[in-house]
Order: sequence, then C-alpha cells, then structure tokens
Amino acid sequence: MNPMILCYNIQPEKLGRIRVLCLQLGIRVRVAQPEEFAFPIGVLAGVTDAPKNPAPAEPFDDEMLVMAHFKPGMLDAFLEGFRQNRIPTVALKAMLTQTNAVWPADQLHKAIAEEHAQMQALRKKK
Repeated sequence: MNPMILCYNIQPEKLGRIRVLCLQLGIRVRVAQPEEFAFPIGVLAGVTDAPKNPAPAEPFDDEMLVMAHFKPGMLDAFLEGFRQNRIPTVALKAMLTQTNAVWPADQLHKAIAEEHAQMQALRKKK
C-alpha cells in the first residue's frame, strides 16, 4: 500500500502546506470529512471494509493526523519537513496499527488526546 496521511480538522492554509510536504515525500493526503468520523480508521486508510451501519461518532474539533503505510524513515522525514517548513505542529498524531484500524475517529482521538495530556503533565513535573 502507498503511504498516506489522514487529516482531521486541519485548517485550509495548514492543510495546503501539509499537502506540499506530502507531495515532496510521496505521501497521499486523505482529508476525513465529519460524516466519515464514524467509520473505522482502517476504512479510510483502505485496509478494512466499511461497516454497514456505523455507530454515530462523537464530534471533535481538535486537529489529528493518522499516518498509514509509512516506509522506514518516512516518519522522521515527515516530522523534519514540518520543522523545516515551519508548519505549525499538530499535537494529536498516530500511526495506523492493527488495533486502531478498527476504531472510529472519535475513539482514536480520545485515546491519543489522553496520552498527549499525560505526556504534557509529565513535562510540567520535570
């Protein structure tokens, strides 16, 4: 499968800059629409079939990126590209896994938002 990034709630200007970076790195960009948030992440990434009647998803406004099918070294190049191109960071990022491929976007969002909050709390303690 070809490398791709799923983009959730990314503002148009930032999305344009991410698209340019991804074009340079050979990464396909897939913008998830709010009506697709109920579908498992793997459906949008092309690795699982869509359920017939997905449960409604809890809406969220935070930006979130999901990287899928990245080849070795691609994640480092992508993150370095963010820094070099001064693209404002997206706090919530995840790699597609067998586990989260079956989760809808709101479940993944909740999991990585909690993880992010815990990491921020640990940084403040140090």
